[in-house]
Amino acid sequence: MHHHLVAIPDTGTDQLTVVDAGDVLRTIMDTSVDLVLCGHKHRPWIWNFGKPMVVNAGTATSERVRGFFENTYNIITISKNTIKVDLKVISGKRIPLENIVENYSQFGEE
Repeated sequence: MHHHLVAIPDTGTDQLTVVDAGDVLRTIMDTSVDLVLCGHKHRPWIWNFGKPMVVNAGTATSERVRGFFENTYNIITISKNTIKVDLKVISGKRIPLENIVENYSQFGEE
């Protein structure tokens, strides 16, 4: 999906969530979808509901980054009924995307 189903932190006022996001999420859960990919907000994030996992991409080639101020892309690995999503910083490290969420602190809070 281009737009996101769940609001993304650090992206300001949310007027771009899919209009019928609740209905879409219910349909996704009813049809056993495992992974939903989104990206419009240019903010890497993951909402892991077990099934589905909703993954938002950052941006690989733009200065319009939000919340995570480096260009990135996601690497998705699917094996034996498991899905792993890593965040790859351009010319930098590879980090499990869930680590970004787990270690999140808003505005430098600790």
